[in-house]
Amino acid sequence: MNRWRGGSARARRSAASLSSIGFGLALASLASVAQGRAGVGVGVGQDHVSLSQYVDPLLGTGDDDQGDTIPGPTLPAGSIHPSPNTITSTTSNAGYDRDAPLSGFAQLHTQGSGGTPSYGTFLVSPQTGTLQTLEADHLSPKRNEHAAADGYSVTLTRYGTDVEIAPAHHAALYRFTFPRSGSRSDDAHLLFDVTRKIMGQMGSAGSDVTLFPDKGKIVGRVRTKNYWSPAQVDIWFVAKVDAKPTAWGIERSNVRQAGATSGSAPADQPLRAWWTFGSTDRKPIEMKIAVSFASAQRAEELLEQDIPGWDLAGVRMAAAKAWNDALARITIEGVGKADRRRFYTSLYHSTIQPRDRSQDQVESERTSPLYDDHYTLWDTYHTLYPLMSIVRPKTYAGVIGSFIRTWERYGAADTAFISGRNFHIGQAGDEVDNVIGEGFLRGVAGVDWTKAADVALFNAFERRRPRYLIDGYFAVDDRSPEGTPQRSRSGSATTGMALNDYYAARLAAGTGRPDEAAVLAKRAGNWRDVWDANAVSDGYTGFVGPRFADGRFQPNDPKLGWDGKTHDNFGFYEGTGWIYSYAPVHDVPGMVAIMGGRAAFTRRLQHAFDAKLIDFTNEPSFSTPWLFSDVGRPDLASYYADVVFRRFTANAYPGDEDSGAMSSHYVFNRIGLFPKLGSDLYYLHAPHQPRTRITLENGRTFTIVARGQGAGTRYIRAARLNGQRLDAPFLTQAAITQGGMLELELGRTPNQWGRSASVLP
Repeated sequence: MNRWRGGSARARRSAASLSSIGFGLALASLASVAQGRAGVGVGVGQDHVSLSQYVDPLLGTGDDDQGDTIPGPTLPAGSIHPSPNTITSTTSNAGYDRDAPLSGFAQLHTQGSGGTPSYGTFLVSPQTGTLQTLEADHLSPKRNEHAAADGYSVTLTRYGTDVEIAPAHHAALYRFTFPRSGSRSDDAHLLFDVTRKIMGQMGSAGSDVTLFPDKGKIVGRVRTKNYWSPAQVDIWFVAKVDAKPTAWGIERSNVRQAGATSGSAPADQPLRAWWTFGSTDRKPIEMKIAVSFASAQRAEELLEQDIPGWDLAGVRMAAAKAWNDALARITIEGVGKADRRRFYTSLYHSTIQPRDRSQDQVESERTSPLYDDHYTLWDTYHTLYPLMSIVRPKTYAGVIGSFIRTWERYGAADTAFISGRNFHIGQAGDEVDNVIGEGFLRGVAGVDWTKAADVALFNAFERRRPRYLIDGYFAVDDRSPEGTPQRSRSGSATTGMALNDYYAARLAAGTGRPDEAAVLAKRAGNWRDVWDANAVSDGYTGFVGPRFADGRFQPNDPKLGWDGKTHDNFGFYEGTGWIYSYAPVHDVPGMVAIMGGRAAFTRRLQHAFDAKLIDFTNEPSFSTPWLFSDVGRPDLASYYADVVFRRFTANAYPGDEDSGAMSSHYVFNRIGLFPKLGSDLYYLHAPHQPRTRITLENGRTFTIVARGQGAGTRYIRAARLNGQRLDAPFLTQAAITQGGMLELELGRTPNQWGRSASVLP
């Protein structure tokens, strides 16, 4: 496990107030004291233990086969996310290769997302010697890299410089400890690259920067270009240093202007600025920086609000407290440090996005919630939001309120909402409906459900594709609004829109609109319109398949298509006929019937897994292993849930972490619950620790005790809820939120528990 220790001995000696002990150890001690006083992060046998100590942000920082996560620190739902950057050839959208030299530290990043790289915005490069402005020319090897939930530190060996970072919500505080020297050739510099994005690519449709040497302040703006979302968005930063610069300048379109204090660059041209600091009697230089999507003025206001002084230890302690409060929502017991590291890092990752930018708006809007950077709801509705409904329901309510306000302001609330702008991306339909609908069914409080239903019903009757509204399916060669590349495919889009309609129907029924509810409930069965009863694969007949506008099914091998890398199947987005035939999770009885009944469904689903025809580490298949419980085979659900669990290795996710989708999947799998989408239920399977305690926002606790838990005990053999026998492999949302205890008896072999025929409605 990697812990942030605050840099080298030189950096520690520079902190006069902490000179008697190591800087990082002092901060750790102060953080532990703060957590002990606050009473957070503690469970049975864990008194005064800081849960954030188990978080390792370097976990998952590999490429898109390992997570694409970010090693730098942030706060829960924090707006800013400073992190180190590299420019090596890599498939990592985090912009970080653990084995590559560092180019600097950018302020905004996505969390575990695939596709076109975004952010990596406002790179700061500390240097000594001759100033290098081109990113490839100022790379530095590193050592002593330490990452934690509440801070990051590293030594840039090329420059002999220690870098420490502590995060606030909209701002971050840096400390740069440059080597001491009496030579002018060893001047220290801070370079600000205004226009670059991840991997050193150009990401600007125009930019400007202004230096205020007498105040040690720099203000910059970039209009984004070539980001994941096609919207061009203005982003501002304000940074201040606590030392007087001795020189400065601006570089526009790679032409330097020493002494210049303002400049701008047109689209696709670089813009940089720098401070230089003398080399004599040099002390550590601290820099605080804030980012705003509203204005430069708001960036400066947020900077002073979040970090009014220069107290690196205090900023880090506040971050530690925020993380310990968040992580203490779920405690696991009876396992070692390695398991705790894996669990709490996943819980940490599940709490980063969406980002709360409610205060980064014009003043008139700051009473309205603004949750940003949804990459995308297609990924996160499966697991992130059901987990949020348990441990962060107030945040969930804020997210739905943000959708409502976005719809009111812009006339739409889309599946991708990034940097404050909608992006209608046609992965499978209108997943805003799914997130709102899950919150409604799970009883999230504090939502105006009439307004929330208005959003879903608008999508249902105005935004589904025209052929779907008329003929009941999305056809081959139909298009969705997002342009190129087209993600909407006949098989996946039709099943996705049918699920959207199911949620919209439940919202309509629950808010007193029975006529709309009846229409939408019928449309929720539209997935059958792309069921090709004549398709055959491995001896099984009938699969979801692509359908032409004239009603014919397009010839299609249900096995071919998504292989985890290439999208070469015309019928499905990130999937195949086998995968999407299990997508109508809102209509399990219909799926079971169309596949021949309970026994046939069970045999077919077992074959799908054993023949590796289900990619259960990608979102379309997240729920598929638990479908066994719907047909009275929770033993098989536990078996395949355990198979999935083992795909999460000690240091990596089995694919993109996807903005909390994969990490929340791990959290659920670990604690023995998994959300049954379209309901208020959770599937039960064998937990991976003897005891789990969920502390709810209402102050109640729900405890899961797994008796006999250990190697190979993957089956539930008996269950009791609050002392009463529980025979069905499901648990209601209310059973959790009311508090209580679930006791499970585990074993190495299955028995008849949970196999009642009445399990399937």
